[in-house]
Amino acid sequence: MRFRLIGIVLALVCGATRGQDAPAQAGGVFVAVGYGGRRMSSTDGLRWENDQRWSDEAKDDDNVLFNVAFGAGRFIAVGGGAKVGHVLSTRDGREWKELPPWKGRVATIAYGNGRFVAGHDAELLSSSDGEVFTPGQRLDWKGSVHARRSACGDTEAGFRFVIIGDVDLWAERKRVSWRAVTGSGATYEHAALDATAATDIAYGSGHFVAVGPDGLIESSHDGQAWQRHAAEPGQNFSRVVWTGRRFVVSGGQATWSSPDGVTWKKGARGMPCSVAWARDGFLGLGFSWGGNVHTSSDLVEWRKVAVLPGPSLQAVAYGKP
Repeated sequence: MRFRLIGIVLALVCGATRGQDAPAQAGGVFVAVGYGGRRMSSTDGLRWENDQRWSDEAKDDDNVLFNVAFGAGRFIAVGGGAKVGHVLSTRDGREWKELPPWKGRVATIAYGNGRFVAGHDAELLSSSDGEVFTPGQRLDWKGSVHARRSACGDTEAGFRFVIIGDVDLWAERKRVSWRAVTGSGATYEHAALDATAATDIAYGSGHFVAVGPDGLIESSHDGQAWQRHAAEPGQNFSRVVWTGRRFVVSGGQATWSSPDGVTWKKGARGMPCSVAWARDGFLGLGFSWGGNVHTSSDLVEWRKVAVLPGPSLQAVAYGKP
């Protein structure tokens, strides 16, 4: 069945077969990762256990884990810094295996259409089983290239992964943003330098949505051509998720939402956290600095849940191993 007919996508990872299409089910597991190599898991998003870490400090160093995705029966977490790029695997959130390290940060990963695709700075990495990752094409831009976030889904142009990032152009003493598209995870079909700066990206309802500073909300049906949508200038949007029914954006003074990525509505209030994962009618998860985890049943009222003190969390994935 084509993904578009299934119609439900996660924001941080792309789901088990064609995309992020499976709602939370009994027997599933949440796995969250963050600074200090922190990893922990939960069966309901409320009670967290298996809290493991390499460091108790929230430093931007080789110990950070930036993202996590579920697919092929396992969770893959990625991160690292200038010296070491980490790729870790677990089936249950308790026992972790570190795969061979890479030189330089592996900042983002998504799963869809039968493969993991990761952004290793300027280079693509892909894997069909989560055991062996193969390097792909490298962007040849001069400067220090960083991948930041990614999403994937079935588009009018076929199944695509879209990666957003930035480049430090040392000679010009400036930083510019980029967006790139790959279908195979081996080569780029499209790459655009000096794109509008964005902080996060998600896929749902046939569209990619990118959000960022100064009220940025843009949508695209293929990851290449982008349309800007009206929002309030000055709002620094940090995260966007697809809930299965709508996109939800956090980081501004108010929460914004859209059923299709094109028509947007401003909510009555903002969130006390950056939204990280959500399913309408089931659960919303968010993180705030200091290692805090927030939950919500309606994405309006949020409360902190009890977790062990520790470094801040960056991403969460849900799966049923």
